Amino acid sequence: MISLYENIKKNVIMLLRDMETPTAEQIKQHIHAVFQMQRQLGRTEEVEEAALFRDILSQINTWQADSSVLRDGKHRNWLPDRKAGIEWGFWKRYRQYLEDEKNWSSTITARLDKITDSILGDIGNPAQCGRWDRRGMVVGEVQSGKTANYTGLICKGVDAGYKLVIVLAGLTNDLRSQTQSRLDAEFLGFESEVGKVHCSGSRIGVGKIDVSGKLLAHPLTYSSKNGDFRANKSINLQLGGTPILLVVKKNTSVLKRILAWILNQGKLHHESGKKVVDDIPLLLLDDEADNASINTKSEDENPTAINRTIRQILNSFQQSSYVGYTATPFANIFIPPDEDRNHEYGADLFPKGFIYHITPPSNYIGPAKLFGLAEYLDEYQNSSDGLPLIRKADDAEEIFPPSHKKELVVNVLPSSLIKALHSFVINCAARRVRNQKDVHNSMLIHVTRFNFVQGQVKVLIEEELTNLLRMIEYNTGAQAEHLFRHMEEIWKEDYIPTCQNVCRIYDDPQLIPVTWKEVCAQLLPAITKILVRGVNGDAGNILDYDQFPNGLNVIAVGGDKLSRGLTLEGLSVSYYIRPAKNYDTLLQMGRWFGYRPGYVDLCRLYTTEDLIGWYEHIVVANEELRREFVFMEHCRLTPDEYGLKVRTHPGGLNITAANKIRHGKRMQVSFSGHLAQTTIFHKNTSIQEENFRATEQWLLSLSAPVTKKNRVIWNDISPTQITDFLNNYTSHPLCRQAEGDLLIKYIQKMLGFGELTKWTVALISNSASNATPFTIAESKIGLIQRADNTPDDKTCYMLKKSNILSPEDEHLDISEEQKAKALTENVMAWQARETRSIKKPEKPSGPFIRKVRSPQNGLLLLYPLDYTKFDKSFTSNPIIGFAISFPESDQGQAGAIEYQVNTKYWLDRYGEDDDDA
Repeated sequence: MISLYENIKKNVIMLLRDMETPTAEQIKQHIHAVFQMQRQLGRTEEVEEAALFRDILSQINTWQADSSVLRDGKHRNWLPDRKAGIEWGFWKRYRQYLEDEKNWSSTITARLDKITDSILGDIGNPAQCGRWDRRGMVVGEVQSGKTANYTGLICKGVDAGYKLVIVLAGLTNDLRSQTQSRLDAEFLGFESEVGKVHCSGSRIGVGKIDVSGKLLAHPLTYSSKNGDFRANKSINLQLGGTPILLVVKKNTSVLKRILAWILNQGKLHHESGKKVVDDIPLLLLDDEADNASINTKSEDENPTAINRTIRQILNSFQQSSYVGYTATPFANIFIPPDEDRNHEYGADLFPKGFIYHITPPSNYIGPAKLFGLAEYLDEYQNSSDGLPLIRKADDAEEIFPPSHKKELVVNVLPSSLIKALHSFVINCAARRVRNQKDVHNSMLIHVTRFNFVQGQVKVLIEEELTNLLRMIEYNTGAQAEHLFRHMEEIWKEDYIPTCQNVCRIYDDPQLIPVTWKEVCAQLLPAITKILVRGVNGDAGNILDYDQFPNGLNVIAVGGDKLSRGLTLEGLSVSYYIRPAKNYDTLLQMGRWFGYRPGYVDLCRLYTTEDLIGWYEHIVVANEELRREFVFMEHCRLTPDEYGLKVRTHPGGLNITAANKIRHGKRMQVSFSGHLAQTTIFHKNTSIQEENFRATEQWLLSLSAPVTKKNRVIWNDISPTQITDFLNNYTSHPLCRQAEGDLLIKYIQKMLGFGELTKWTVALISNSASNATPFTIAESKIGLIQRADNTPDDKTCYMLKKSNILSPEDEHLDISEEQKAKALTENVMAWQARETRSIKKPEKPSGPFIRKVRSPQNGLLLLYPLDYTKFDKSFTSNPIIGFAISFPESDQGQAGAIEYQVNTKYWLDRYGEDDDDA
C-alpha cells in the first residue's frame, strides 16, 4: 500500500498540474485539503506537512530550457499532418507514469513531449512507402535523462507505426539488462523475463496504468543477464504484426544474429540484388553512440565489425531511422559526412539528418555546476565557483599506484577511503532525518580496472563496514567512543559548513538543517541496510534496485562497468582515483553527475588533484562545445555544415581515442601579426539589426571620439571594452577568421604577457559623393560599399575577394616613423621576391604595418556596409562589419590556443589541403 506521504504528494501534484506557477500558499492549501480528505478516509499515519511542502515545492520550481537543433533542409516534418489521427496510447500512459509514479512535474513532461515530438518529426514517417533512411543524434549531459528521452521516442514511434525497435544498450550484460528492465517498466508494462514476478504482480510500471493490456508490444530480449537476442527464440516470429522490441549489446555475434533473422524475412530487391525488408519501418536507437559504433578503420579497410553490422541492419530495410544518443559526441561529429547510401554496407553513421542538444532541467547537477568555471571568469559570463563537494584523495596513490599490475596485493585501505565510507554512513543517516528513508543510497568506489584488485578492496570494505556496524550497535568501549567522536568531527567540520554554503548557491527547499544529535540517532538503522556489491565480470552481481522497494543502500566496488551508462540510484559518495586520458572517458566515468533532490549538500566526490584539474579543463571544453552548437543553430546550419572545434589539453589529455578522430586536425590559433576580418554576413534581418544596435550602444558607451580624415576615432580603449563588443557581435560561422570566442581568448591570453593593453577604435566613413549619408552613435558618416559576390544566395552576403579592409585604414594609428620603417622592410621583402607585388611598394602593406605596430596596441576597424544597393527590403540599417589589426608578437605562439577541428571547420578556414588541390 502506498504511504500516506506519497499518496498526498501524488494527489497534490496532480491538482497543481494546471497551474503554471502555483504560490507557496496554494501548495500549502492543497496539502492541507488532501490531508484532511485522507484522514476522513481513515488514514491515521503521521505526516510531516512541512517536509511534504518542501518536497512538492522543489518539484514545482524545476524548469528546463528549450533544446537546440541542427537539421538538414531537405526533410519535411510529417508529424503535423498525422498528429491528430494517431491514438498516442503508449505515449499517454508513459507520460502519466512519469507524473504519477515518478513524480515528474508537468513542466518537465511537457518539455519531454515537445522534444520527442520534434525528434519524431525529424525521423522517417512510418506510414510513408518507398525508400527512406534518416540518421540523427541526440546529445545530452551525463546522467541527465537520455533514457527517458528515447523511451518517450519509442512510445511515440510505435504509436505512429514503427514495427521494429532495436535499442543498442552498451557493451556489458549489466547495462543491457538494466536498460531492458527499465523499458519493461516504462514501455512494455510487464516483466519480459519469463517466471519473474514482482510484488505487484505481472503488470509493472506503465502496465499498472493500462491494466487491460490493450497496448501490446512483444519483446525478443529479456531482463535477465543472459536475456540478449537468441535466434532460436525468435525463429517463428514474423515482422509486421505486433510491434517488436529488442534491447541488445553492441556485440558482433548478437548483431549478426539479428541481421540473419531480418534477412531471413526479407525479399530479393531487383535493383540491388540483395534481400531487404519493405513496408516494415525500423527505429534503431544507439545508446552511448560514441562507444563501439564508430568505425575506427581507415578508408581502404573494411569497417569495424560492429559499425559494419549496424550499417548492414539499417541497409536491410527500405524504411529505417537511426538515432544515436550520447553525452560525449566528439567521435560522432568527427565522422566524415558520407552520402554514399549505395556503399556495400550502407552509409556511415554520421548524423546527417539532425543533431539535437538537450539542455537538462534546472535541478540537474552537471560538470559545470560541480566543478565550476571560476578559472575562466573573464571568458564566461554567468560563471560559478562550483559546488563545494569535492574532497582530495591524494593518499590513495601509495596503495593504488597509477600503473599498477593486475596482481597488485592490497592489505589496507587509504585513510581517505575510510573517511569516504564514514561519510556515506553519515549521508544515509542524514537522509533518514530528512524523511528520505525508503530511498536508494549508493556509494561508488572506482580505484582500478582489475577485477582481482577490486575483489580485495571489496573484502576490506566489508570488514570495515562490519566493524563500524558492531561499534555503532553496541556503543561500548574506547573504540566506539573514538568512532563517534570522529564521525561527529566530520559532521561539524565538513558537513555543517558545506551544507550552509550549498544552500546559499543552490535552490532546493528540501535542504533543511540537520543536527548531529538527529543524525547520530539514525546511524544504526542506516548502516544496517548497507550492502557491498562488486560490479564486474567476476562478481556476477547487478545493481537490481527494483528488487528493493524499500530502498537499496549499496556500496558498489567496480571498474569499467561503472564507467559508462550504468546508473547508480541515489549516488551520494564517490571515491574515484583511476586516471583516464580521454575527455569522453572521464566524463562518462562521472556517475556522480545527475539529480540529487534533497541531498545534494550531503554528496561528496573524493578524487585526486590531477583529476580535479582535468575535469576543470574538460568543463570549459564542453561548455565551448555547447555554445558552439547553440551558435550553429542560431546560424541555421545543417549537421554536415557543422564546423566543430574542441579545445585540446596542454598536459596530454586526449579528446577521445585517436582512432575515432582520424579525420580531425590539430590547429593552433594565434592572431600574432594577423588581420581578422568579417567577410561573410547573414542575410538575416534580426541578426543584422541586433549587431547594429549592439554596436551603436557600445560606441555610445565609449569616451568622446575625434574625427580624422573622415574616420571617427576613439583612442585608449581598454581590452575589456573590446571583448565586450566581440561578445555581443554575431559573426557568420563560415567566417572563421573572425570568430568572436577565439578573438577574445587570444586577447585575454596576450594580456597575461602585458600585450594588447591599449586599443584604437575607428568607424570608417565613405567620403565619395555617391555615398549614402548615415548617423551612427551621433557621428555622421558615409556608408561603405562592398560588392556581394554571391547575389543569388538567399542566406549569406559574401564580400568580393573576401576582403572588407581598405589598406590605408591600418595606417591610421601608427606614427610616421613606424610607417617609414614598415615601408623599408616591405621594399626589402619585395627586392628579395618575398612578396607578390609586381611594382615596388610606395606604401607599406598590412603585414609590415602589423610587424611595426607596438605589441601593446590593437586596432579595431568598424565598417558600416550599405546593403540597400542590393536589397532594400533586407535591412534599413547598415550591416556592421569589422577588421582587427593584431601586432606581431614574440609571445604570439605562447598565446596560441590549440583545438582539434573536424574536416568541415578546417576547410572553412584554410580550404582544401595542398595534396588535394
